[in-house]
Amino acid sequence: MKKGNEISYVTGLSFKKTNIIPKDEKVGPIIHYDYDKVWPKPYEIMPDGRIRFNLYYPNAHKVVVRTYTDSFELEKKDECWTGEYNLGTGFIGIMLNVDGNETIYPALPIGFGGNKPINFIENPEQDTVIRPLNCQHGTVVMDYMFSEITDHMERIYLYLPPSYHENTDKRYPVLYLQHGHGENETTWVNQGKVNFIFDNLISQGKANEAIIVMCNGMLTFEKKNEIFLNITEAFEKMLTTEVIPYIEQKYRTYGDKKHRAMAGLSMGSMQTSVVTLKHQELFDYVGIFSGFVRDILTGYEQHIQPEYLKTYSKNIKYIFRAIGEEDIFMDAFLNDDKLLKEYEVEHQRNLYKGYHEWKVWQHCIHDFLCQIFKD
Repeated sequence: MKKGNEISYVTGLSFKKTNIIPKDEKVGPIIHYDYDKVWPKPYEIMPDGRIRFNLYYPNAHKVVVRTYTDSFELEKKDECWTGEYNLGTGFIGIMLNVDGNETIYPALPIGFGGNKPINFIENPEQDTVIRPLNCQHGTVVMDYMFSEITDHMERIYLYLPPSYHENTDKRYPVLYLQHGHGENETTWVNQGKVNFIFDNLISQGKANEAIIVMCNGMLTFEKKNEIFLNITEAFEKMLTTEVIPYIEQKYRTYGDKKHRAMAGLSMGSMQTSVVTLKHQELFDYVGIFSGFVRDILTGYEQHIQPEYLKTYSKNIKYIFRAIGEEDIFMDAFLNDDKLLKEYEVEHQRNLYKGYHEWKVWQHCIHDFLCQIFKD
């Protein structure tokens, strides 16, 4: 990992590398750690971009590394399991299977995906938008709100811009930003690094300061012998009747349509489409990342009625849609193209290099932030 890209290690559990795990758990707290007494570095980025794994499983018989697209069996060398593979660039989710059991490796970064904790690594692409700058940084805070809709306490992540705590008379626009299926309110920060992307843009004068609000959109409900999601109407109601009023009462916002935006990736893009089409009076800016105007998960269609589509781009100041050129959901994106063309919905349409993955969504949020709240 090149110096200056240390930011790629950031997880919800640790900002720094987890590099002092003792091999002997019986050893008490010490100050000096010899390399041969701690777990080895779990991976290395080779000059050709391949990832070299070195995982400490001294008693294992078989170790398999799986990404969302491929699977690789490691080879045992002394106490460690090794192998070099081309996994691509950007955020790479890693699932480990040891002797038939799925597990988390403590020395690898830990994130959240597929409704569970996952390991990940980051191989920064050449034109990454998350390079750290020596600039002022905003604050990421956690807030808590009881929801009558879910009947649970909901946790909300917020990004407060650099000047928020300095100028206590200043008010700010708000972007409501949603994650994808199987993720949660932490992922835009821990995996997307949206706070650092926004810090850099603000310091460069490319974006205006704003608050970002990130909610858990995986609203689950239990009925008899099943757990089901309500990501459309229940989320729409929670956001519009509970979250927005809560944020605007507690934080220094403008509280009007002109200073509100909503965006999301994948499942979050569907939620964005549902909410902003049905509540055009609430938002002036919309971002649909790697995703969907139609709800391809549940088939919900109330938001794509003609009365909403006909007025969408008339009532919304700026609509941004984007996707990776190799995204597995490109056909759905192209079908939405036809729908929006039929109703003459004007919007910005971008394509990026990549699949259905974080490096695409990082470019999406980077470019979207450069366009909103400019007046």
